[in-house]
Amino acid sequence: MKKNFLLLVTLFLIAPIDARHRLIVWSIDGFAAGYLDRAEFQNSKVWRRLLKSARVFRPVETILPSVTYPAHTSMVTGVNAAQHKIYSNHPVDPFNFSKEGWTWFSEDIAVPTLWESAAKAGRSVVNIQWPVTMMSPSKIRYSIPQFDRARGPEEEKMMRVLSTPGLYDEIEQHTQIALTEYSGDDARVKVARYLWKKKQPDLLLLYTPGLDSVEHAAGPYSPAAFRQLEILGHLIESFLVDLRRASNRDKIQLLIVSDHGFTTYRGKCFPNAILNDMGYIDAKNKTWSYVFDTSGGVARLVGKAGAAPFATRAFTKKLNAACPGIEAIGPESDEYESWRRRYARSSPLFLVSRTQTLLAPAIRGGFYMPNARGFTHGFLPERDDMHTLALLFGADKKYTRRITNVKDTYSVACSWLKLHCPHLQSSAAGRPRR
Repeated sequence: MKKNFLLLVTLFLIAPIDARHRLIVWSIDGFAAGYLDRAEFQNSKVWRRLLKSARVFRPVETILPSVTYPAHTSMVTGVNAAQHKIYSNHPVDPFNFSKEGWTWFSEDIAVPTLWESAAKAGRSVVNIQWPVTMMSPSKIRYSIPQFDRARGPEEEKMMRVLSTPGLYDEIEQHTQIALTEYSGDDARVKVARYLWKKKQPDLLLLYTPGLDSVEHAAGPYSPAAFRQLEILGHLIESFLVDLRRASNRDKIQLLIVSDHGFTTYRGKCFPNAILNDMGYIDAKNKTWSYVFDTSGGVARLVGKAGAAPFATRAFTKKLNAACPGIEAIGPESDEYESWRRRYARSSPLFLVSRTQTLLAPAIRGGFYMPNARGFTHGFLPERDDMHTLALLFGADKKYTRRITNVKDTYSVACSWLKLHCPHLQSSAAGRPRR
């Protein structure tokens, strides 16, 4: 396998000068940069082969907040959450009226996306469960969105309706896979390999959440996480072999990206419980005037139109007394404008964890749980444990622009596919100071 793989990768680099440019953007959720330094990873034969043939970018900084849906939206728009307006994994919904809803819907993205630029240029796109892609199936040529409202046969029926007409049945017929939110990484990659070969797209977007799920359950750098990475390594290697065998006429790049790192949290702070205590949230009558939209180690304050001015000083006093290591960032702070530019322009107040304390959304109960432990992300993107990485395989990888931020995924894709993309910008936007 080793000799055949290296031979095919070498041939993979050779294509005619006027060849068609094609790209796969494959996101491995939760692929922290720190894995590259671990002996378990360095001793993996498959990953040693892959790293030898890849251009490696590390560290890659994520955005604020460093959670899945905002970060993946930045990858396909090239801008911060303050501009694309996907602020969190979940809608602002303190009483769960959306029944555990996520920010699934692409109509909430406030700026043009990569797939829209590709469509305008006449490029074909395949989407395999990329976050925030619930939209009319006509928006992407071949699309299976990420969505989840059931489990089992009912979920399969729903996905058949939501996907490009006829595509779900075709995939099931040829791969024996009925793809849902609960499908494993191997099933998603098998579908990707089939669609890449059958549909011959210019751009394929692939999202695999298996590593992130393992990390939330067992922790980053755990034996289970390394086992999942080993599986992913073999899946990548098999896909690379497919790419070379598929065509010797095209110039193809495979870009492996990720959305955030991972860490262990210690302690939970509940700022919405403080708001409930102050009367801004009425849990009994299920009404609110202000609520914190929490995302791991950060949060933004959301106010309803017409709400009375927020009592920042009174809240901050209660917060400081209850939650060690949590800081409020308001208009009087030197950091406030930077946070508005990066996170949410309309927010009157932000919260940040300067330690390992998690900001949690619950309304009822105490303000702080000192003994809470678990594994998550969402902390300041400049922290080492939030850094991720990128791996580029294929043609002309030496000449591809550097990737230092997840937003650079957009510029790399636009450049390689020769698209006119309206939101190319530097990833070195101002960051909050510590």
